[in-house]
Amino acid sequence: MGNFINDSGPNFKAGEIKLDSIPVYQYGKDLKKEFKAGKLKKEELAEIYESMLVIREFEEMILKLKNGAYEKLADYEYRGPTHLSIGQEATATGVCSALKITDEITSTHRGHGDSIAKGFHAIKRMTEAQLKARCPEFASLSGDALLEAVLEDHVFRTIAELFGKEAGYGKGRGGGMHIADFRVGHLGANAIVGGGVPIATGAAMTSRIDIDKAKHGKVVCAFAGDGAYSNGVVLESLNWAAQKQFTDPALSSINFGLPIIYCLINNHYGMTGRADREVTGVNPLARRGAGFSDCNMHAEVVNGMDPLAVRDAIERAKELIAKGKGPVLYEFNTYRYFGHSLSDPRTEYRSKEEEALWKEADPIPCFRKKLIDAGAFTEKELAAMEKTVAERNERAARRAADSEDPKPEDVIKYMYTDTTSDIVPAPYNQLMARGPRPSIKRDAESRITYKDAIKEAMIEEMERDARVVCYGEDVADYGNAFKLTKGMLEYFGRARVFNTPISEAAIIGTGVGMAMTGYRPVVELMYMDFALMASDQISNQAAKWHYMTGASTKVPMVIRCSVGGGKGYGGQHSQSLESVFAHIPGTYVVYPSNPYDAKGLMKTAIREDNPVVFVEGQLLYNNKGVVSEEDYTIPFGVANVVCEGSDLTFVAWGPAVVDAIKAVDTLAAEGVSVELIDVRTLVPFDWETVFASVRKTGKCVVMSQCIDIGSFTGEIVSRIVAECFDSLDAPVLKLGAKNGIAPQAYSLEKAFLPSVEEMVAIAKKIL
Repeated sequence: MGNFINDSGPNFKAGEIKLDSIPVYQYGKDLKKEFKAGKLKKEELAEIYESMLVIREFEEMILKLKNGAYEKLADYEYRGPTHLSIGQEATATGVCSALKITDEITSTHRGHGDSIAKGFHAIKRMTEAQLKARCPEFASLSGDALLEAVLEDHVFRTIAELFGKEAGYGKGRGGGMHIADFRVGHLGANAIVGGGVPIATGAAMTSRIDIDKAKHGKVVCAFAGDGAYSNGVVLESLNWAAQKQFTDPALSSINFGLPIIYCLINNHYGMTGRADREVTGVNPLARRGAGFSDCNMHAEVVNGMDPLAVRDAIERAKELIAKGKGPVLYEFNTYRYFGHSLSDPRTEYRSKEEEALWKEADPIPCFRKKLIDAGAFTEKELAAMEKTVAERNERAARRAADSEDPKPEDVIKYMYTDTTSDIVPAPYNQLMARGPRPSIKRDAESRITYKDAIKEAMIEEMERDARVVCYGEDVADYGNAFKLTKGMLEYFGRARVFNTPISEAAIIGTGVGMAMTGYRPVVELMYMDFALMASDQISNQAAKWHYMTGASTKVPMVIRCSVGGGKGYGGQHSQSLESVFAHIPGTYVVYPSNPYDAKGLMKTAIREDNPVVFVEGQLLYNNKGVVSEEDYTIPFGVANVVCEGSDLTFVAWGPAVVDAIKAVDTLAAEGVSVELIDVRTLVPFDWETVFASVRKTGKCVVMSQCIDIGSFTGEIVSRIVAECFDSLDAPVLKLGAKNGIAPQAYSLEKAFLPSVEEMVAIAKKIL
């Protein structure tokens, strides 16, 4: 391919760009010959066939349950999701049969099969000690009896999660569309189409940079359907994984690509529409790879109805990854024999002739016939295996149906973890500096800016814990749009501080994946307005996985968002959106108002094992304050009483605190004593400090720079009225920005944001 764009200057010579070809259906080996030559062992073939059987039996159980035809559970009413993957068994089995226990996957809302296959093949590879560690209740068993008991437990826990039972993999909190088993590298099925792809990409980033050599060699497989490959965050993830900075020696000391295989499961229907000849302009869909990588991401189309073809493709992808040539994109051509869900009869958009042709390629009977034709198994042997699988599923299903439901009083249990990273394990407690440490300049009074306080906190935490990484748009050489991260690239190196594409959803999603796999990313959204581009990954992914997995995983990440209100940047760069994320259970929301708090709260946020939305006011960046050079943290959920008073309580956060201090001084000059509370964190919130103050003063105004309607100020007012009604001498009022869009004009923006004068006026209104 010609070099038509380069760094040495313009080159406008005529020519053409030729793209690499995409291989299709390269597997041509004969099972009979491979078996006779000893290249395929009977044990391998048995494992593959049984794996597909377990998936098919499980999926058909759901179908029969819905129709009242599953005799073993004739008395059980199933009310869960019904996104069947019948027909796709060869893809799930082929992929997972080629993976190690420690290799990782993410999956889709149609992910029962992927989950079963990952667990099944992982269990088959476990030693007796590992099997007993997984299921201590079977410690008295050994050999085949132990293996069979653990396999049945896997099916049981899968069904129990589908049934919403406490014994399920997610303790019934996630259900079948969010099933995960982190013990065998299953990072979760995802009900958001394509939602797991950036998470898998982040997991691959962890594997790429992890300094624990014992964890090297890990591969991540991201399962997603054909419909997902028109989704923005999926395409962002492909671009992310293919970045040159991951492989260019001039840009990285770790010169190999992401160890990830994107498994595009083309079952030919997104829901009812066809991706490959209706809602996209490419065929095959593997051509997507050409848009992101000069080598097409090694894209290939694979027969997804043949488990051996799938397994062969994954083995070849692993070889590429071992040579540092990831990522890899495979399109597995397969078919689902039922509709999107069982409420979809599929008659409006499919023909019987089409289904009949695909039935001829059904992976299970086709593979069964090959096994017999090859002389690998007798009819009697396969029938016995089929009977074992069916009976195992029946026992597991009966046990799951009879198991305990979660207790109603535990409805929000597991919303947050109460753990932190107070102790950093080896080898992550070692600093590997790449250059000089950035200097933070203090004035004669030991003051630094709010901006430098955040920077100092990040530097100290990255020195303390090598799992902490920092990335976002323009954070590397340039030091971010506000120079806050300047010098950190040179100190920590590009493996830990690096620029990203302008892909907010992928920035957050990859952070979720890194956090799930042991790292502690600090990711930056240049403006909080851009969080709306990433709102799914914040609200549906980062916030929910600890709960949906029944506390099986943690998501320790910090999402830095700057707010530009008051700088004349207009409606798309000025929004204070902290109230939005305070409404999303599972995230913490922090907004410091001064340099001392900014450092202490940032250090707490990085050590926190829950996802934290850390809001920074750009108008505060250059404000100075005394900040200790010593290591200190500020606990979340502890408000700061800025000044005590007796006549009135002000409750505020962020830049509103700075203005409120001026309003307090104005009122004090007029003989009014105001108690000002800086809440510091909206979630968790220090209700008792606020209530105690209001009970003392009898009057309260709650204020912020959020627009008034829908602001978290309203929640605070509501709780004050409910808890302090008998102590109130006047209505509790709130003050925020006008209920409109932030204007650019200085005169309008001044009128838009709450002013000191308005704070004084509203106080006088209730005095």
